[in-house]
Amino acid sequence: MPMASPDRAAVLHVATIDADKGLDLVDVDGELEPTSVTRWSKLLQGSIHGGATGIAVDLRACRAIAPLCISALMAASAMLKARGGRGVNLVTDPKSLLGRRLVIDADQLPSHTSAMGALLSLAEIQSSASPQLKQARPWSQ
Repeated sequence: MPMASPDRAAVLHVATIDADKGLDLVDVDGELEPTSVTRWSKLLQGSIHGGATGIAVDLRACRAIAPLCISALMAASAMLKARGGRGVNLVTDPKSLLGRRLVIDADQLPSHTSAMGALLSLAEIQSSASPQLKQARPWSQ
């Protein structure tokens, strides 16, 4: 009899890396399944409503991501950009199956091989952005 597979639901961590620049880092460990989309969307929206203007999402420990969760990433990036922010940058292993898939499925989201690279990219763009960023940050629920 085959063994039941262990629970692979994603463990999600979010940290504000630079509050002045509105940079958050989200780490994903496990699988972002279709049943995770509500929790995933709430986490991304929470970062945005908390003042993030750029979010780096580290998917190197993520084994799979459902299309609905990719759509939530794309929507969060669009919302950040509409508010004058930089959007979402991904951190992936370009040699992994997931990394190669995201190049196709999430091609509008910049991808980096390190969290530091993704955050520096967001910070670089943010520092040269217009003063709109300062006006967009205070928004709250």
